Amino acid sequence: MKNQFFSGFPGNTIPVLIFVLFMIGACSKDDVDDGNYRVKFKANGTPVEFNSQPTLTASFGQSGNQYVAVFTGFDAESNISIQVHDGKAIETKNYSGYVSTGSGFSGALIAYKDREGTVYTQGVPGNASITVGEITATEVRGTFSGTLKATGKTDLIITDGEFFVKRLN
Repeated sequence: MKNQFFSGFPGNTIPVLIFVLFMIGACSKDDVDDGNYRVKFKANGTPVEFNSQPTLTASFGQSGNQYVAVFTGFDAESNISIQVHDGKAIETKNYSGYVSTGSGFSGALIAYKDREGTVYTQGVPGNASITVGEITATEVRGTFSGTLKATGKTDLIITDGEFFVKRLN
């Protein structure tokens, strides 16, 4: 008995349909979910990426009522430190600026050393913006941007920053 459902399709339609469905499934996965940790961003429009797995870490600390989280990436020639500070436990939210709260600090800091050895930071109060998007027992991910400065250099504009790093504690 002939299958009524498939009888109306031209001969090569079924293989093409299967191929299209396979490709849709393969393309729907976000590249950050590939399991590889990374910190990447654009520095004045130039892509920068740290992808050496052991160097991509998140660490959380507390001293009294001051909480801090540091997200790092580095290689043999350059590095980045992305920090959030708060008067309460670090959580998934946006941190921006950097101000004294009277008993500590709250906000976001970014420091970047480029391949030429120039260290860029933002001035205080600063204009860095860091969004901690997800915190699990093993990983942290988020986004960041800001304008960084170095003595005698033009401002370094950080855009499209993403971090997906291994949580150490």
